[in-house]
Amino acid sequence: MATIWVIYHSDTGNTHALAKLVGEGAESGGAEVKVVSAGELDLAEVARADGLAIGSPDYFSYVAGSIKTFFDNILYDERFKGKPFVGFGTHGGGGKVLGVLEGLAGKCGLKKVADGVLTKDAPTDENAGQARDLGKALAKAV
Repeated sequence: MATIWVIYHSDTGNTHALAKLVGEGAESGGAEVKVVSAGELDLAEVARADGLAIGSPDYFSYVAGSIKTFFDNILYDERFKGKPFVGFGTHGGGGKVLGVLEGLAGKCGLKKVADGVLTKDAPTDENAGQARDLGKALAKAV
Protein backbone atom coordinates (compact mmCIF):
# COMPACT_ATOMS: atom_id res chain seq x y z
CA MET A 1 0.00 0.00 0.00
CA ALA A 2 1.28 3.47 -0.91
CA THR A 3 2.16 5.82 1.93
CA ILE A 4 1.37 9.54 1.79
CA TRP A 5 2.51 12.12 4.30
CA VAL A 6 0.39 15.25 4.69
CA ILE A 7 2.75 17.90 6.09
CA TYR A 8 1.38 21.23 7.28
CA HIS A 9 1.82 24.25 9.54
CA SER A 10 -1.19 25.77 11.29
CA ASP A 11 -1.63 28.37 14.00
CA THR A 12 -5.37 29.03 13.76
CA GLY A 13 -6.45 25.51 12.81
CA ASN A 14 -7.54 26.38 9.26
CA THR A 15 -4.57 24.73 7.53
CA HIS A 16 -4.78 21.74 9.87
CA ALA A 17 -8.46 21.29 8.92
CA LEU A 18 -7.50 21.42 5.24
CA ALA A 19 -4.66 18.93 5.85
CA LYS A 20 -7.08 16.44 7.41
CA LEU A 21 -9.40 16.76 4.39
CA VAL A 22 -6.53 16.10 1.95
CA GLY A 23 -5.59 13.10 4.08
CA GLU A 24 -9.17 11.78 3.98
CA GLY A 25 -9.12 11.97 0.21
CA ALA A 26 -5.81 10.12 0.00
CA GLU A 27 -7.11 7.39 2.31
CA SER A 28 -10.27 6.99 0.23
CA GLY A 29 -7.94 6.66 -2.77
CA GLY A 30 -6.32 3.63 -1.14
CA ALA A 31 -3.23 5.15 0.48
CA GLU A 32 -1.97 4.86 4.02
CA VAL A 33 -1.81 8.44 5.34
CA LYS A 34 0.11 10.23 8.06
CA VAL A 35 -0.94 13.84 8.83
CA VAL A 36 1.84 15.62 10.71
CA SER A 37 2.87 19.14 11.66
CA ALA A 38 6.06 20.31 9.92
CA GLY A 39 7.67 20.99 13.28
CA GLU A 40 7.43 17.29 14.24
CA LEU A 41 9.02 15.68 11.17
CA ASP A 42 11.65 12.98 11.01
CA LEU A 43 13.17 13.38 7.54
CA ALA A 44 14.28 9.76 7.39
CA GLU A 45 10.65 8.65 7.85
CA VAL A 46 9.30 11.26 5.43
CA ALA A 47 11.84 10.18 2.79
CA ARG A 48 10.25 6.70 2.77
CA ALA A 49 6.83 8.13 1.82
CA ASP A 50 5.57 7.47 -1.68
CA GLY A 51 3.99 10.93 -1.97
CA LEU A 52 3.74 14.24 -0.13
CA ALA A 53 0.98 16.78 0.39
CA ILE A 54 2.35 20.01 1.85
CA GLY A 55 0.30 22.90 3.20
CA SER A 56 0.89 26.30 4.71
CA PRO A 57 -0.98 29.41 5.73
CA ASP A 58 -0.14 32.58 3.82
CA TYR A 59 2.22 34.69 5.93
CA PHE A 60 2.95 37.94 4.12
CA SER A 61 2.55 36.13 0.77
CA TYR A 62 5.01 33.43 1.83
CA VAL A 63 5.03 30.01 3.51
CA ALA A 64 5.32 29.46 7.26
CA GLY A 65 8.84 29.17 8.64
CA SER A 66 8.54 25.47 9.49
CA ILE A 67 7.52 24.70 5.90
CA LYS A 68 10.43 26.74 4.53
CA THR A 69 12.76 24.86 6.88
CA PHE A 70 11.42 21.55 5.53
CA PHE A 71 12.21 22.66 1.97
CA ASP A 72 15.67 23.86 3.06
CA ASN A 73 16.33 20.43 4.56
CA ILE A 74 15.35 18.48 1.44
CA LEU A 75 16.82 20.79 -1.21
CA TYR A 76 19.83 18.58 -1.94
CA ASP A 77 18.40 15.31 -0.62
CA GLU A 78 18.19 12.84 -3.51
CA ARG A 79 15.55 10.77 -1.69
CA PHE A 80 12.99 13.46 -2.50
CA LYS A 81 13.79 13.99 -6.19
CA GLY A 82 10.83 13.07 -8.38
CA LYS A 83 8.55 12.27 -5.43
CA PRO A 84 4.86 13.01 -6.25
CA PHE A 85 3.58 16.13 -4.52
CA VAL A 86 0.49 18.32 -4.12
CA GLY A 87 0.17 21.63 -2.31
CA PHE A 88 -2.56 23.32 -0.31
CA GLY A 89 -2.86 26.58 1.56
CA THR A 90 -5.04 28.93 3.53
CA HIS A 91 -5.09 32.70 3.67
CA GLY A 92 -6.92 35.62 5.18
CA GLY A 93 -6.79 37.82 2.11
CA GLY A 94 -3.39 37.55 0.44
CA GLY A 95 -3.75 34.22 -1.30
CA LYS A 96 -0.27 33.91 -2.83
CA VAL A 97 1.07 31.06 -0.71
CA LEU A 98 0.12 28.24 -3.08
CA GLY A 99 2.31 29.59 -5.88
CA VAL A 100 5.24 29.98 -3.48
CA LEU A 101 4.69 26.51 -2.04
CA GLU A 102 4.57 24.86 -5.46
CA GLY A 103 7.61 26.85 -6.60
CA LEU A 104 9.69 25.74 -3.61
CA ALA A 105 8.59 22.14 -4.08
CA GLY A 106 9.65 22.24 -7.72
CA LYS A 107 13.06 23.67 -6.85
CA CYS A 108 13.51 20.77 -4.43
CA GLY A 109 12.74 18.25 -7.17
CA LEU A 110 9.26 17.25 -6.07
CA LYS A 111 6.88 16.41 -8.93
CA LYS A 112 3.55 18.26 -8.87
CA VAL A 113 0.79 15.83 -9.85
CA ALA A 114 -2.32 18.04 -9.47
CA ASP A 115 -3.25 21.69 -9.04
CA GLY A 116 -3.33 22.66 -5.39
CA VAL A 117 -6.18 23.92 -3.25
CA LEU A 118 -6.29 27.37 -1.65
CA THR A 119 -8.97 28.44 0.83
CA LYS A 120 -9.78 31.75 2.42
CA ASP A 121 -10.01 31.16 6.16
CA ALA A 122 -11.50 27.79 7.21
CA PRO A 123 -12.41 25.28 4.50
CA THR A 124 -16.01 25.47 3.26
CA ASP A 125 -18.06 22.50 2.04
CA GLU A 126 -16.92 23.28 -1.52
CA ASN A 127 -13.28 23.49 -0.43
CA ALA A 128 -13.66 20.22 1.47
CA GLY A 129 -14.59 18.42 -1.73
CA GLN A 130 -11.69 20.01 -3.58
CA ALA A 131 -9.28 19.02 -0.80
CA ARG A 132 -10.48 15.43 -0.77
CA ASP A 133 -10.18 15.29 -4.56
CA LEU A 134 -6.61 16.60 -4.23
CA GLY A 135 -5.78 13.78 -1.83
CA LYS A 136 -7.33 11.22 -4.17
CA ALA A 137 -5.31 12.60 -7.10
CA LEU A 138 -2.11 12.19 -5.11
CA ALA A 139 -3.05 8.64 -4.08
CA LYS A 140 -3.71 7.80 -7.73
CA ALA A 141 -0.33 9.26 -8.77
CA VAL A 142 1.64 7.15 -6.30
